[in-house]
Amino acid sequence: MAQEFSEQHRVVYYDTEVTGEMGIGKLVDMMMLASEDHSDSVGVTTKKVLGLGLGWVITQHLLTVNRLPKNNEVVTVKTKAASYNPYFCYRDFWVKAADGTTLAKMHTVFVLMDQEKRKITRIVPELVEPFESEFTKKIERNRLPKAPQTITARHGYGVRFMDIDSNHHVNNVHYFDWMLDVLGADFLIKHRLKEMNIQYKQEVRYGQVATSEVEISGLTTNHQIKVGSELSCLATCQWEER
Repeated sequence: MAQEFSEQHRVVYYDTEVTGEMGIGKLVDMMMLASEDHSDSVGVTTKKVLGLGLGWVITQHLLTVNRLPKNNEVVTVKTKAASYNPYFCYRDFWVKAADGTTLAKMHTVFVLMDQEKRKITRIVPELVEPFESEFTKKIERNRLPKAPQTITARHGYGVRFMDIDSNHHVNNVHYFDWMLDVLGADFLIKHRLKEMNIQYKQEVRYGQVATSEVEISGLTTNHQIKVGSELSCLATCQWEER
């Protein structure tokens, strides 16, 4: 059975937005940190993965938010590497309040990328066996986000050096900022995210310009991020009014 890992996090002012709640990018950052700390605890460090000429890449997040953590709140982040097959690894996350209430949960799909060839490669047993997760030959068929059909708003973002991570491409969390920023302050102040389904298609690299486009249809928003004509990311979000 897959082992669980947990750690606490105190939400501080720079984790939050004008609403006093944790930003979505920071929420995912916090869960990704728990994943990294879990990996370090079983000896599957970033240094070890990079030493094999490989890197972990996220292909999809399925995020559900019941309530966003608030400034100065102490939460517990739990995670486990649930299962894997020859090409995909599946990890689950939960963010818990002090009373045990689930504030948010997320299901994430990872692949291994060959750093030199910049292509997906087979899962290396020594990088997954320490987690004691289940091996399966089945590939998950998760629902996919929808591309916007009519563009409500768009904005371009130049990729900075500080946007790049150890895999030499834009850190996935920056996509959240680009997608949500294009909605505008009025929408974000009046609405709260309930669900996000985000799928990563193609790397965005230093010096490129990423264009964020959105279709707003009531409480549903469909997003895409492109570099030129090349699609890099898709997402569908469900919102509620504050």
